[in-house]
Amino acid sequence: MTSYRLKTTPPPVVSLVGCSNSGKTTFLEKLIRELKFRGYLVGTVKHHRGVFAFDIEGKDTWRHAQAGADTVALATPTGFGLVKKLEQELSLAEILEYMSGVDIVLLEGFKKGPQPKIELVRSEISGSPVCSPEELTAVVSDLPLELGIPRFALTDTAGVADLIEERFLKGFGDVNRQALSHQQKKRYHRNIMLPGVGEQGQLKLLKSSALVVGAGGLGSPVAYYLAAAGIGRLGLADADAVDFSNLQRQILHATADVGRLKVESAREKLSAINPDIQVEVYPYRICQDNAAELVRQYDIVVDATDNLESRYYLNRACISAGKPFIYGGVLSMVGQVLTVLPGRGPCFRCIFRELPAAKAVKSTAEVGILGSVAGIIGCIQATEAVKFLLGQGDLLVGRLLTMDALSMTFQEVEVKRDPACPECGHLG
Repeated sequence: MTSYRLKTTPPPVVSLVGCSNSGKTTFLEKLIRELKFRGYLVGTVKHHRGVFAFDIEGKDTWRHAQAGADTVALATPTGFGLVKKLEQELSLAEILEYMSGVDIVLLEGFKKGPQPKIELVRSEISGSPVCSPEELTAVVSDLPLELGIPRFALTDTAGVADLIEERFLKGFGDVNRQALSHQQKKRYHRNIMLPGVGEQGQLKLLKSSALVVGAGGLGSPVAYYLAAAGIGRLGLADADAVDFSNLQRQILHATADVGRLKVESAREKLSAINPDIQVEVYPYRICQDNAAELVRQYDIVVDATDNLESRYYLNRACISAGKPFIYGGVLSMVGQVLTVLPGRGPCFRCIFRELPAAKAVKSTAEVGILGSVAGIIGCIQATEAVKFLLGQGDLLVGRLLTMDALSMTFQEVEVKRDPACPECGHLG
């Protein structure tokens, strides 16, 4: 990886602060992954008040230090570590002298000092920030804090990365995505060969993001093929755990995964399929309170849910954010797909105006489902998503595609926008 930062220029520094157990390390892990995905070289510093043990007792470097060496270095083919004995604790400025060669340094802790700070405030830990608003660049919280500074949800790592880029990294660009590596050219060769795609199209996919809501029968093939295609950042939302009855169709999960959260099982498989991509997981059910915040973080949303209520929330959030929404539904031996582009065609609510009575809608547990039918519909949804992200081909906008596996027939039903639609009617 090549960085455009001059190595003699001190890198910007941002502290992630907050009370103990507020989730700083977990959030920092996600932030590091997000910035690395965008191509930046990231350094971190953790403030630790305890005694630092460099090595395991009996190891060669431990013996060097025990013999009195003032500086001990460990060099390997893949890394280099250096430990110096100190008369007194180093200042932050002195620590940063050892952080050359990175684009940004993220500090965990370090509440004191003039460096920019972003504070995590979690409702069950603390009701207010430790730092004053004047000391903070932003706050990350599940509370509706009004501090006169940017506020981000606890899940909005991408939003915090956007802020850091804008405030501290502007001008350095996406340093890691200017060209495909040799290995990436081999991995995506069949994509690159497609008319209108090429290397620039593949780079576009690697810079793109998609939220897949549901990690089951539809979500498995959708996420599988989006990961394989090289969609750079995938979000997976699902509150359920893997059950034996899922294994007949939910191809991201295996017998050993029974009892695990579906999103964790799926993340493991998708990361193994394609280590180029970043997989974020949200182990909760989509509802009115969280749909808008999740949707805002992604370029496109793919519906792989199994209930109409969640689809209503997603449809509303996508209309509000101007994000494309790919609906998919499957039951027994039939399935259907529709792509919603806000303002350019009908939305989900234009077609399904009101929620039907609970007993009026059958479930797969009642009537069954052929696993391969879910696979076909999921693959069509993934294809629509890739086409949109590439800006290629005709999408299923205003065209409800239906499939009957028994007769192996496909039909298109023309659907139009409803001017009185409560969700998209205001778009004109």
